[in-house]
Amino acid sequence: MTVPISDKTRRQRKLDRVAFETLAAQHTEPDSWMRYTDWFQLTKAKCGLLGLGNTTFSDCIKRLLNQGKIRKSQIAKNRFYQAVFILGNSLGIENDRQESSAVLDKAAQALEQLSRKSSSVL
Repeated sequence: MTVPISDKTRRQRKLDRVAFETLAAQHTEPDSWMRYTDWFQLTKAKCGLLGLGNTTFSDCIKRLLNQGKIRKSQIAKNRFYQAVFILGNSLGIENDRQESSAVLDKAAQALEQLSRKSSSVL
């Protein structure tokens, strides 16, 4: 017997997946870290019309930290995050790479648009 999943839980899991994929897509070097604000903006752009806010994203980060999927580092007031990968897990790696590549492309486009908007405001 399967217990039905609430809409809130389903949305949280989707956000967790999108946020992790966005962070993982930025993993270009073994010691790659991403600043909170950059990660938030890329994830927000990827989510589109969901209207992602700071509190919802912070809750997502707490869940990912508790699950051991990400690491946190703080220097002064700047928070940085890194995706955690388990070595030796080859199941689905190729599919993950393709999905991460697609996320990276969309996230890079969104960040470029945000940069253009920011520079036109100044």
